[in-house]
Amino acid sequence: MTLQGKIHNGRVVFDNPVNLPEGTPVTVSVEPETIAIYDRLTTEQIRQRKAMFDEITALPMEGPGGFSGADHDKVLYGKPQ
Repeated sequence: MTLQGKIHNGRVVFDNPVNLPEGTPVTVSVEPETIAIYDRLTTEQIRQRKAMFDEITALPMEGPGGFSGADHDKVLYGKPQ
């Protein structure tokens, strides 16, 4: 039997109701792609990524000439009718 679920507040919570007797032994295996990448990075790699994200966050919302993300749909689809 394979059951799907997620960790919530440190406990396994199944996606669907499970009718197993109290005390039933189970084995839990974690899918590799669900493990956070930060668990495999060195402290220096984490510091570098944080610095990169801080730089991205500090970028202005508008580019030179006043173009902003709000203008995106206008460029793709033209001005609204």
